Amino acid sequence: MNKRRIMLVEDEKVVAADIEECVKSLGYEVVGAAATGTEALRLAVKTMPDLVLMDIKLRGVLDGIDVAGALYDQLKIPVVYLTAHADAEILERAKLTAPSGYVLKPFDDRTLRTAIELAFDRHHRERHLIEGGQRLATAIGSIDEAVIVAGESGQVALMNRVAEALTGWTQAEALGKPVDEVFTILNARTGAPQASPVGRVFREGAAIGLGDDVLLLGRHGAREPIQGSATPVRDGETQAVGVCLLFRAASQRAADEPWGATNHGSANRLQILGRLTATVAQKFTSLLEIGRGRAHAARLADRLLEFGQRQPAPPSNLDLNGLIAGLDDLLECALGDDIALQLVLAPGAAGAKADPGRIELILMHLALSARDAAFSGQFSIETSAVFSEDSGDGYAILTVTPPAAGRAASADLALDEIVRQSEGEIRFSVEEGAVKLYLPAIS
Repeated sequence: MNKRRIMLVEDEKVVAADIEECVKSLGYEVVGAAATGTEALRLAVKTMPDLVLMDIKLRGVLDGIDVAGALYDQLKIPVVYLTAHADAEILERAKLTAPSGYVLKPFDDRTLRTAIELAFDRHHRERHLIEGGQRLATAIGSIDEAVIVAGESGQVALMNRVAEALTGWTQAEALGKPVDEVFTILNARTGAPQASPVGRVFREGAAIGLGDDVLLLGRHGAREPIQGSATPVRDGETQAVGVCLLFRAASQRAADEPWGATNHGSANRLQILGRLTATVAQKFTSLLEIGRGRAHAARLADRLLEFGQRQPAPPSNLDLNGLIAGLDDLLECALGDDIALQLVLAPGAAGAKADPGRIELILMHLALSARDAAFSGQFSIETSAVFSEDSGDGYAILTVTPPAAGRAASADLALDEIVRQSEGEIRFSVEEGAVKLYLPAIS
């Protein structure tokens, strides 16, 4: 195994020699030592170390804090400060450079080893978070609707290409700006400014629709009728730490109309996609922070992308069991931490004829409804098949059973709206709180 490569920045030669000897005795490789900030930057570019041990007080124009900031911003090299200076002002400046550690002189071998290993671990996890965040941003960026994610401070943290086109802002220009400045809406009938939905979502902690009489005021004065939703991004199950805005030009409604009318907002694909995007954003960071969560997070981003790009389609032959099994990551995300997902997939029920996007939409709607009921328990999806000898007709049956206490919410107008617009290939009933979907079997 290759040794970890460490660079030293210390302006006292005797101290630098002692630190180098200590670092080598701990099993690391020292790639070089610098005494000034300018020398440190040159040496870092030349050697590209895995870590820099940095004294804050250096001779010359640049001190250690200046150098550390440049190293992390430009080369992504983690820094551990080694210093005898611990006053509040220096500490506050040092924090701004996102150091991976801070060790006060004098220190012993054990303290230094601990600081170095913790720094490597922290940097490793940070890189996973950045890479994972880029993957999630790519998935969101490929969704056909406009997406803007605002952080807890109400500033823009992410927006996709469709949002850029509708607002007139690029993501680079919008990042860090108040979301109200980028996403400005007007009343379509009066032209008067409307209150941002972001503040209301933070206050109420619930998803809301934008309504039907909304104009988006673009950066350069264009006014575009839009529809969409605003959904909280939560820390755990309660605290909202961000808001996901998902919207589109109202002229795009026609293609989406068969998947839920606007008067049934919770059934609308746009509403459900907005909520899923928010729940995925909520889950993403926590997955990446655990040991084996990176692959799971990557799959979750891919599933969101697939769901977001799905469009209404005529009924076709599909593998029902495969479709459901492929949704497990998204379903678990939609259900939250208090509801467990159980899949009971009968091999004989695999073949059915239906619009796969509509089946996905129904399952996500039921999962989100179960989560809204605020009960813990088990959310079960079971497949089976029946065949009538008299008529020769066969059906694949999809039985969805939410947690017992939340069963009253299973059959509602939103579900009826999705099924009613399925042109007859899907029928459903509610039996003892469970929703049964009947799909024509492949003949």
